[in-house]
Amino acid sequence: MGELFVAAVTTLDILVIYVLLEVRGRKILFALWTALLNMLLPFVGFMMGEFTMLIFSDWSMLLSGVLLALIGLHMLLEDVEGPSKMIQIPPVFLAFVVSIDAFSVSVTLGMLQFNKWLFIFASGVFSLVFSLVALYFQKKLNIRRGKRIRYFAGFVLIVMGIYSCVY
Repeated sequence: MGELFVAAVTTLDILVIYVLLEVRGRKILFALWTALLNMLLPFVGFMMGEFTMLIFSDWSMLLSGVLLALIGLHMLLEDVEGPSKMIQIPPVFLAFVVSIDAFSVSVTLGMLQFNKWLFIFASGVFSLVFSLVALYFQKKLNIRRGKRIRYFAGFVLIVMGIYSCVY
């Protein structure tokens, strides 16, 4: 069940970023591309996490907890007050960029031996749903910079990282 929660939290940034993005035409194709990347990169991340766990078997829980907490801290400290640069990034590349955090989180989850297939499937489904909602309902969502959502996701990842270090 934790896999579903982590997948939802790590894909929240898609909702925030895609609301601010202007995509004309092929929105469904763009959302499918995002979902595919949010399944492919976590798969690679899980493989790396499981491999890392074999190498650092005694330290894997502590290392994965620290990594997860650092990802959350990065989300909290990220500065988005400056001018937006994501308008200049091509949408196909932007989909890859928003999938990178799912990769880094899945490395940690692979080290913690979470259910790989459940997380990958959930990450794909959440990213597809969030991107479609953001692309088709931009005006109605009225999200400005997504600061609160990013803070919530960062806080959750820090708590999960601390919990995995203690547990």
